[in-house]
Amino acid sequence: MSNLSEAQKKQVFFLFLVSIALTALAAGLSEGLYNNFYKEVYEVTAAQRGFIEFPREIPGLIAVVVISLLAFMGEIRLAIFAQILAIIGVILLGLLTPPFAVMLVFLFINSMGMHLYMPLKDSLALNIIGKDSENAGRQFGLVNAVRTGTTFVVGLVVFVGFRLDVFSFEHSIRVPFLIAAVFFILVVLILLKIRKMIGDPAINTGKGKFLFRRQYKFYYILASLHGAHKQIAGVFGPWVLIEILLRQADTLAILGMVGSFLGIFFIPWAGRLTDRLGVRAMMFFEGFAFIAIYVLFGIVSGGLSSGAFAAVGIPVALVYFLFIIDRMTMQLGMIRVLYLRNIALDPSEISPTLSTGMSIDHVISIVGALLGGLAWYHWGPQYVFYIAAALSLGNVAVAFFLPRKETII
Repeated sequence: MSNLSEAQKKQVFFLFLVSIALTALAAGLSEGLYNNFYKEVYEVTAAQRGFIEFPREIPGLIAVVVISLLAFMGEIRLAIFAQILAIIGVILLGLLTPPFAVMLVFLFINSMGMHLYMPLKDSLALNIIGKDSENAGRQFGLVNAVRTGTTFVVGLVVFVGFRLDVFSFEHSIRVPFLIAAVFFILVVLILLKIRKMIGDPAINTGKGKFLFRRQYKFYYILASLHGAHKQIAGVFGPWVLIEILLRQADTLAILGMVGSFLGIFFIPWAGRLTDRLGVRAMMFFEGFAFIAIYVLFGIVSGGLSSGAFAAVGIPVALVYFLFIIDRMTMQLGMIRVLYLRNIALDPSEISPTLSTGMSIDHVISIVGALLGGLAWYHWGPQYVFYIAAALSLGNVAVAFFLPRKETII
């Protein structure tokens, strides 16, 4: 990037933002609908829903190994390969209705591509923004705002599509999955353009091993906690709506739209606040927000499940509110990336460290999904959320132990 003019740097950043938007569109029309897909097509139970996370999250666990083996391709070519895997998986899910076990294979292929792309996307963002940028928080906030704004658009598309019966899972062809494949293809074309302009950043794989350093210990802890939070936001939060309140994809879409609209303003604000107050203060904010959200989620989900609360009025409105706020709070994941950027011993270690963190994240995700599904089935949904609230104390503890200035620990 150093040999590019300011105009070219702005063009690269703009192209990257377009790729972020297209990826969000594709995700919203594929994995954003998977919960309803599982329930309406395969009629899964809460315990089965937890089990599905095993093949879906295994790619995140092995992503660091795959990236190590394919590091010779370079950052952008490997990102393109990841997109191709996502394309293949989502097309198969869109065209076929195989037995449950075969569907999990297709899901694995799509998920492999999506999970390979996650750390590469963050690393590419850091390469484009630059390690020494004084406005990194604002720029990351813009990246997240674009993703969130696009999620608003895709929520509207999903809502209208299901209301008009265009996207119904009763059809043998899943139109939204096929449209998602088209958006993934467009991302590939944009990545090719970016590669032509900036080359292909090398990937330091730590000699093909997981990259563990004492200096990154708090980042690994945060990655573990994110694995637990992710299951709540992506699996069990929506399952309250689907399993207990019997809501379909159009309801989840409209709630996603509201959250995305608010996120358009919330995420840039959070980015600016991070630049002003620092990562440590924002970690405190994130941790306390999660605690409040999950305690309330536990109370209301337990009441609805037991019949103590009627499935109308204030309890339902509270579930909707918590669903929206939880999704918005999950966008604060940029704090972890900025924290790693601040403490990285070498810029080339960022990508493998992100991959290692993602593997840790997914170990917790897999275990958490299996145990959460069983806890929901045997004891009730409230215990899943209470455990998540307890784990969120870890976010507060990490923030407490960080130095007031984000220097290397």
